[in-house]
Amino acid sequence: MFQSLGLSGQPFVGSDVGGFMGRGNGELLTRSYQVSFLAPFCRNHKTIDGYDQEPWRFGKHYEDIIRKYLKLRYELMPFLYTTLETAHRTGVPLFRPLVLNYQDDSSTYNLDDQFMVGDDLLVAPILSAGLTNRLVYLPRGSWYDFWTNKKYSGETMIRVDAPLETVPMFVRGGAIIPKGQSMNFVGEKPAAPLFVIYPDAQGKAQTSLYEDDGVSPGYKQGLYRRTGVQALETDKGINITVEAPQGSFKTPSRILSFLIPTRLSPTQVVLDGRTLSKAGQDGSGWQKSGEILTVRIVDDGKAHSINIR
Repeated sequence: MFQSLGLSGQPFVGSDVGGFMGRGNGELLTRSYQVSFLAPFCRNHKTIDGYDQEPWRFGKHYEDIIRKYLKLRYELMPFLYTTLETAHRTGVPLFRPLVLNYQDDSSTYNLDDQFMVGDDLLVAPILSAGLTNRLVYLPRGSWYDFWTNKKYSGETMIRVDAPLETVPMFVRGGAIIPKGQSMNFVGEKPAAPLFVIYPDAQGKAQTSLYEDDGVSPGYKQGLYRRTGVQALETDKGINITVEAPQGSFKTPSRILSFLIPTRLSPTQVVLDGRTLSKAGQDGSGWQKSGEILTVRIVDDGKAHSINIR
């Protein structure tokens, strides 16, 4: 239904999470949230004379899993908000059938139990009781498991474990997913974007983060900010380019973070021609933990170039 509505010109979709009528259970409610936490409209709702189905209704085990996905919804809000702004501006929905993005791939033509969020996030939820694994089709290109960062080549079907606490999710190689802080409600904490970089087979990735004040129609008069970010990984290192923001919306001074899954062990990070220390007094710096490299810079509303060697 979400996919069909999007194709029909209605991008702002949602459902009564857990079902509106009848008696559900903890498994059904949890699996329902694992779809709806990515929908524009996420609401647990039921007929007034039905059984209670709040997340705590079925016990702590289910409540904790549901909390995990609602927390993730708020962490992904910069990505979701950016994608919904694209839907508002272009008419291309946030919640998409795979065939919309991969129209020349016949394997997507009848595939209706997976969906895309925008161009970059593929989700394959569990839609039947008792299942703990499923087949997932990955279209052309490279794909990263959202939970483990394991990389897959596309145009193939894989079997994925999906215990109750996990919904299979994959990020398209070439994407940069903008994330935010864990929050209980929008605006609880200042925006501090984290760009998670997933290079494609050529080492490239890009995104554009959209922001506005979140409360007014000022964006119609240009009161918004659109920030482009590109990354290129080669044998010699990683280059990240932050474009000068478009629009008149101003954010307070803050930290921009870039997270890159990489085996590279850098010895130097250069920001705009100057060496970036591992821990600057202004909150900037860089660190490598396992196969995850994190770089932090001060966001002053200007363009920046980061070279990781």
